[in-house]
Amino acid sequence: MFKIIFISILFLIIFSTSTAFSYQENPEIVVDSYKIEKLVTGLNVPIALDFIGNDILVLQKNDGIIRLIENDVLHEQPVLDLEVSNYGEQGLLGITIVENKIYLFFTEAFHDGGVSIGNKVYEYTWNDGILSEPKLIKSLPGWVQAYNAGVMTHDLENNVLVVSGSQYKFGASQNTSFEESVNCKTDKITCNNENKVTFSDSIQQTLSCMNVSFYHYTTNPFGHQTTQPDLSQNPLELNPYNIITNLSSCINAFFYNNFSNGDWKETSVVLQVEPESEFYRAIGIRNSFGLSVDPITGNLWMTENGPDKFDEINLVENKFNSGWAKIIGPINDQNLEKISPYEDYSYSDPEFSWELPIGITAIDFPNNSFSSYENSLFVADANHGNIYALKLNQERTGFELKSPHLKDLIVNIDPENTFGNFHESMDEILFGKNFGVITDMKFGPDGKLYLVSIMDGTIYRISPILISDTLK
Repeated sequence: MFKIIFISILFLIIFSTSTAFSYQENPEIVVDSYKIEKLVTGLNVPIALDFIGNDILVLQKNDGIIRLIENDVLHEQPVLDLEVSNYGEQGLLGITIVENKIYLFFTEAFHDGGVSIGNKVYEYTWNDGILSEPKLIKSLPGWVQAYNAGVMTHDLENNVLVVSGSQYKFGASQNTSFEESVNCKTDKITCNNENKVTFSDSIQQTLSCMNVSFYHYTTNPFGHQTTQPDLSQNPLELNPYNIITNLSSCINAFFYNNFSNGDWKETSVVLQVEPESEFYRAIGIRNSFGLSVDPITGNLWMTENGPDKFDEINLVENKFNSGWAKIIGPINDQNLEKISPYEDYSYSDPEFSWELPIGITAIDFPNNSFSSYENSLFVADANHGNIYALKLNQERTGFELKSPHLKDLIVNIDPENTFGNFHESMDEILFGKNFGVITDMKFGPDGKLYLVSIMDGTIYRISPILISDTLK
C-alpha cells in the first residue's frame, strides 16, 4: 500500500504540473560544425513530435493537447484536445504520420486526468490545419501507471507499427511458473527443466537488482527526478525516494517472475495496427520508447530499457523475441536455453547495450544533411540528456566501432566504482549532451535534428553550421 501511495504522489509531482523544470547545464554538441537552437519553449510536458509537410505536430502528454509549429512559430490554439488519463506514464504518448493520415496513441479517459479506459490508437485526417474524421483502429490494455509504451512509426510500405505496454506483468509466461518455483524452493535445488529460469537464478537476479538500486537514481526512462542528478555524488543523498521505489520494484518483480502464469502476449510487443496484421513483429520486450525504420534497408530498429542493467539497441526482424524477462542484455549459447521457444519467434542479442541503464528513448536515422553521419544511427537517453551516434556496418545490420573497449558492443561498468558511473569512455559515440530528459528525436524533412525535452518543455533543433553562418 505504501508503494502505491508513494508512487502516486511522486508521479503527481512530476507529471501533473504545467511548470517546466530546467537544468543548470546548457545543452552542447561535442563535435564541431553543428549548432543548437531552441525552436519552441514553454510547452506543457511535451513527449513526441512528427512532421506534416514542413510543419510539426507536438504532443503534450498530460493534457492531451496537440500543438502545431508552422514556419517555426508555435500556434497558440491547439489543433486537437483529447481527454486522457495522465497517471504515471499514461497520457498522449505516440504519433506517426502517413501522408495526410495522423495516427495517435493515447490513454483514453472520460475527462483529463480521469481513470483510464484503455490505450487507444486512432486515425485522423489532416485537412487544412484541422484533425478530423477520428477512427478507432486498435484498443490495447492501459490500466496501469507504468509500461504503457506507445511509440509509433511506419515502415517503407506505410504499415503503421506501435509498441504496446507490458501490462505490468513482467512477461509472466517467460518466467518461472508457480509450481516450478515452489518445487525449487522446497527441494533447495535448481530445476531440471532447461527452458525455465531456476529459483536460485531468480534470487541472484533480485539481489543484484536490489544492490544496483542503491546506487542508481532511476531506471525509468522518464525519470523520477525533477532535476538532473550529479552522478559523481551519492544518489542516496540526492534521491532517497527513488531508492525506495526501485527496491520495491525489485521485490515485486521477483514475485511476478516466480509466482505468475500467463500468456507471453502479456509482454510488450511490436504490432502492426494499420492495416492490422495477425502476427506480432516482436515479443518479449520490457520497456521500449524508441522505434524507427531504416530508410535505406527498411529494417526496423528499437530501443529497450532493462530493469537494473542493460539498456539495448535492437535490430527487430520479423517475429523477434527480445527475451524479457528471462534474458537481459547479451547472452551466450548456454543462457539461450533459458528462453522458451514460442511458435517461430527467435531471439537475437542486442546490437549495442549499456550495462548501466541510461534510460534509452528515441532512435532515428539521419539524412544527407548530416553528411559525416549519413551511415550512422542516432539514439538519445533520458537519464543524462545525451545524444549518441553509432556508425553502422556496411550491411546496416550492426555497428562498427574503433575504440577497443567498445568493440564488444557494450558500455561496461567499472566494478570498482562505488556509485556505478561509466568506466568506459563514450567519446566515440557521444554527439551531444545536457538536453534534459529526451523523450523523442526525429530528423525533419529539412534534414535537421529535432529533440523533445519533456521537463524543459522545449523543442531543440540541431543543424550543421554552414559557411554562410560563419560569415555573419
